[in-house]
Amino acid sequence: MIAEKTVKMIDEPAGRVGGYLITWGEPRQPDMQGEYFTPETDVGLDWYERRPVLYHHGLDGALKAAVIGLIDSLTPDEIGLWAEAQLDLRKRYVRAVRRLVDQGVLSWSSGSLPHLVEVGEGGRIKRWPIVEGSLTPTPAEPRRTDVRTLKNAYKALGLDMARLGLGDTEESKPKLEDERGRSMTEETRTPLKRLPLADEREALKAGGIEVGSEFDSLDALDMLHGYMLLRSAKSFRGVSERYSNALAAKVERAKLKAIKADELAYSTQTGFGDEWAPDLWSQQIWHKARQDNTILPLFQSVEMPSNPFELPIEGADPTVYFVPETQDEAHLTLDAGNPMPDSKIGSGKVTLNAKKLALRVGFSSELVEDAVVPVLNIYREQAVRAIADAIDNVLLNGDATKGASGNINSDAARPPTTAKYLALDGLRHLPLVERTQNAVNMNGAPTLAKMRQTRFKMAGKYAARPSDLAWIVDSGTYAALLNISEFLTMDKAGPLATAQTGQIGYVDGIPVFVSAEMSLTEADGKVGGGANSKGQAVCVYRPGWYVGYRRKIAVSVDYLSYYDSYQLTATVRLAFVRFDNEVASCLYNIAV
Repeated sequence: MIAEKTVKMIDEPAGRVGGYLITWGEPRQPDMQGEYFTPETDVGLDWYERRPVLYHHGLDGALKAAVIGLIDSLTPDEIGLWAEAQLDLRKRYVRAVRRLVDQGVLSWSSGSLPHLVEVGEGGRIKRWPIVEGSLTPTPAEPRRTDVRTLKNAYKALGLDMARLGLGDTEESKPKLEDERGRSMTEETRTPLKRLPLADEREALKAGGIEVGSEFDSLDALDMLHGYMLLRSAKSFRGVSERYSNALAAKVERAKLKAIKADELAYSTQTGFGDEWAPDLWSQQIWHKARQDNTILPLFQSVEMPSNPFELPIEGADPTVYFVPETQDEAHLTLDAGNPMPDSKIGSGKVTLNAKKLALRVGFSSELVEDAVVPVLNIYREQAVRAIADAIDNVLLNGDATKGASGNINSDAARPPTTAKYLALDGLRHLPLVERTQNAVNMNGAPTLAKMRQTRFKMAGKYAARPSDLAWIVDSGTYAALLNISEFLTMDKAGPLATAQTGQIGYVDGIPVFVSAEMSLTEADGKVGGGANSKGQAVCVYRPGWYVGYRRKIAVSVDYLSYYDSYQLTATVRLAFVRFDNEVASCLYNIAV
């Protein structure tokens, strides 16, 4: 059974809130991560009498890991796990959070840690010890919270962290060595001191001392990228001790994990990182692409064990009848004499067919030799952004039409054979090409009435569920929506929009996302050869679409001796499929 998880004030003067932290699910109705809880899930109710309340799992840029309240009651029932918490109204930002609760835009989301979680076949969650509860505008993801966030929260509350298994015991602390490999104690260690960066001041207050280096401005992903560039150089003989130590420390601090033997080594090694750096870099570039995308995180995803892959879906529901009271013994038979007619549960399937997207970025040999460190973050961001933008573009604008006209991205000319949008049919293609009755011509500035008309072009069973819907608009349409009084902007709803989600407001309780991949079009909703000056808004039923992955982002760097240069390549193989033709509608020809 799935239930709404909206947080409600249950004792307004005292700042007390309540709601379902977890709702029981079932295989056919998993959450956005393809998982579901059951009453048998071990949630660790006997671990603590109270747990911290965070905002958005500590990921909000302003509140970060601040503890905004305490969960002091967790009660399971037939719907899920009911939670009650006391907000700390002495803090100014908590009062702002309470206003969001009053407006009904926040939900509960439970947080656990990856090494504590056990998920069974089909996404059934067997073990999920709750270590925190968050008030968030985007429940269900992410739920496995950051270790540093939990440490800060538990320290603030004086809770015992031993159950979390975070390795804070004396035995788990790394042994210290000097530059000659000799053991040192804390008393004999005399590192080079430097002024702390802003995010390290709290650690220094606790007595920690950091060793400075020329790599302080780089993060773990930058240094992994740099290692791959250096490793592909023709003159590569290993990285320096300072580089290897800085890389290992940053990987450990970022809690990254490479599934390799001896994946972290703090000593000087000629081939440091050779086994795990490429895999770890590919893994993290994929994670960052998912984090930064606007379109991709909206939909459920599935790993494709084969290509093509047939995904089972729900079919027709069984028929419900009105039947009389059972009175005769003959009514107990299973034949036609039974007053309760039988019916069937339908089944269905959709086929995922993965297509490949790829990018290539070149580097000169001189760049790698002379300036690899200063430009690492620039080129790394270029690679990540390019592949992330391409994925979002295809999911939104994909149209496999290859003729001289008719493609929604190139209506007046034959599209280039390598155009990324030819890979598959995306969201806009459904209402603009395949089911044109789901498209509404705005022919002017956007209005709430027209947006509602567009929404209800979808089947009622989808359109009537605002929590499962999303609006995707271009930046021009977003600017036009600001003129609609019913559009709930961030200054009214609170700090719900982040660079990670792209969310910029609500219409009728439906979140609105702005995507840079949504182009302006001609009056027919397609990009043509004339003046493309009209906006567009797509309404999608999110559970009606699946993204399939046959290959997540794979990255490699190679030296091209005949050009004396290097190239980074990134590829991904994905599919996009919908359950039926009623899961998207479009408002086009918007004056912006």
